[in-house]
Amino acid sequence: MFAARVFVAAVAVFAFTAAGFAQAPKADPKKEDKKVSGVLPQFWKQLGLTDKQVQEVYKIQGKYNDEIDTLEAKVKELKEKMSKERAEVLTAEQKKRLEEILKEKAGTGDKKDK
Repeated sequence: MFAARVFVAAVAVFAFTAAGFAQAPKADPKKEDKKVSGVLPQFWKQLGLTDKQVQEVYKIQGKYNDEIDTLEAKVKELKEKMSKERAEVLTAEQKKRLEEILKEKAGTGDKKDK
């Protein structure tokens, strides 16, 4: 159970970090002079970047956003498939007990002394 919590926490950190990068729009190579907007990674505003550096960072982020979004969607799909397949291993009684355990851990179920 501890490993699962660590994994979930790691995924959450990745998701929040990636979210900052995912907000920058793609740069249009035909409009090199036009300013692009986006969000700098956490703490980068404290680095004293020039406007040119900021624009370069936004363009770099934009270059990778579609691929990152595609990969994140694939990871989500694979996790859902894995979860479904794992659940198929359990008996009906085990599935019911797992549901009870998860409700207890989430604070929505009855607390049982075991």
